[in-house]
Amino acid sequence: MKTTIKTIAIASLFVSFGTFAASPVTGWVVEDGLIGSPQVKQDGITAVSSFEKKDGKIIFSMMMVSDKKSDDVGIKLIETESPIMVNGKKIMMEEQRQGQLRSFNPKTEAGTQYLLNEFKTKDGVIIENLTYSTNSFNQALKKLK
Repeated sequence: MKTTIKTIAIASLFVSFGTFAASPVTGWVVEDGLIGSPQVKQDGITAVSSFEKKDGKIIFSMMMVSDKKSDDVGIKLIETESPIMVNGKKIMMEEQRQGQLRSFNPKTEAGTQYLLNEFKTKDGVIIENLTYSTNSFNQALKKLK
């Protein structure tokens, strides 16, 4: 439950208020053990992805907020598992939904490593239909380690 609350809080800060300052060099948010992507917007969806270092491991999270009322699942938290496409590869994710917010975390360490490698080595990462720029990602990642 703590993770859920933290994820929702981070998503709210990134997506709704934009209170973290993006690095002028990278465009990525660098904040106390966490790096976050610039916002990606498409077809009524606003999303951010983040990498956080916790207990020596890197944790990937993606948060999406829809502006469509039809995507609202209500106040009750819904937890499921669902695959998402990352650069053409299906990755199994743990998904949490509440209201119009969805958050995703890879179900396996292999999924996290695949995502990290894609961000480190590609010019862009396509998650579902959203394209994240990886410009200067490695520079921001160094600040996380």
